[in-house]
Amino acid sequence: MAKDEQFCLALSPIAPAQLRAARGMLGWSRSELAKRAGTSAETIKNIEHGIYAPKKKTFAALVEALLLHGIQFVHYETFVTVPAENGKTGALQTISYVGAVRATTFTPEIREERNE
Repeated sequence: MAKDEQFCLALSPIAPAQLRAARGMLGWSRSELAKRAGTSAETIKNIEHGIYAPKKKTFAALVEALLLHGIQFVHYETFVTVPAENGKTGALQTISYVGAVRATTFTPEIREERNE
């Protein structure tokens, strides 16, 4: 298999744990996700356990099946300064967050207010 035909979840914005969490939020078994994404439950298991790096096509099908049911994947990093002891300069640290969230149907109203 050519290298560009495989997609490494560990290097993607979506981690294997997120895939498991997304299924959990929907109450789906591996079989249910596999059916909706056009793959096998064994493939889902291997992806979630980091045993198998899916092809881009399989990865896209999994993400699409979940997105269609309100799952959004998030990944962000931020920097914080940790206070130092004894008056020394604080250290800069990176905080990373990777997760899956289920979208709601709530849409906030956006409007412009003018004070005249």
